[in-house]
Amino acid sequence: MGKKFKKGRRGGFVRAIGAVFRALGWILWKLVPFLLVAALTVFIGFQIKRILFEDRFLQVQEIKVIPPEVLSSQSIRTLESKILGKNILMLDLRKIEKQIELGPGAQSVRVIREMPSTVRIEIKKRNPIANVRLKEGGSYAIVADDGYIIDTKEEADPAWILIEDYSEPVKEPKVGVRIQNKGFLEALRFLTVFHHSELSRRENVSRVVLDPYGNITVRLGEGPDFQLGRKASERISFLTQALFLFKTEPRENIEYMDLQYDRIAVKRKQ
Repeated sequence: MGKKFKKGRRGGFVRAIGAVFRALGWILWKLVPFLLVAALTVFIGFQIKRILFEDRFLQVQEIKVIPPEVLSSQSIRTLESKILGKNILMLDLRKIEKQIELGPGAQSVRVIREMPSTVRIEIKKRNPIANVRLKEGGSYAIVADDGYIIDTKEEADPAWILIEDYSEPVKEPKVGVRIQNKGFLEALRFLTVFHHSELSRRENVSRVVLDPYGNITVRLGEGPDFQLGRKASERISFLTQALFLFKTEPRENIEYMDLQYDRIAVKRKQ
């Protein structure tokens, strides 16, 4: 009886293994069409990729630089030697952007594919916004809206406001150097807020002075000066109130007004 029992167990095990293999065979049979389709798709994909990468129609034939005057001729020739004739689909655009040497007048660069054979290089220029004088009697730095010096001149450019900043570590303006005074960007914010205020219809800012701590003093017209502190862009309402004094007193009698705090302090000429 014991031997029959063991034989029955062995036979059941064999039948179970057989059932598993039959199930696997059935599953594989059902999967065959899908596997064939997947293999065919991969094969076609590789063939299309090979054709595209070998297609002369997709070789870079032109580089457009916008605006064209931002890059030097040498920089453009260097780009042409690296890009022209290459497959446009194989180009690493981010790598090309990092390789482009931007001058002080350029702020950022973007490289774009123009199918089938053109690479467009878009360069964002820095916008000049102010004349900055770094020392008494010194030359003028033409400064962009992000604080970088993009040009120097012996005479102030009349198109831009004059900002006096005698606290800079470098006293002679140098192209490519950034203004360090923390008050510079706040002065630009003030000028923007002022330009959009009703006050700008009656007054014009003729001078801006930064002290070493970033405090801002502005002059309206021929004077007087107004001390606005480190948050000048938030003092427009106080500046408007201060001007009411000129209805009862000539402005040439005032040396300066201090508007840094929640009151208006007037310093009259002696």
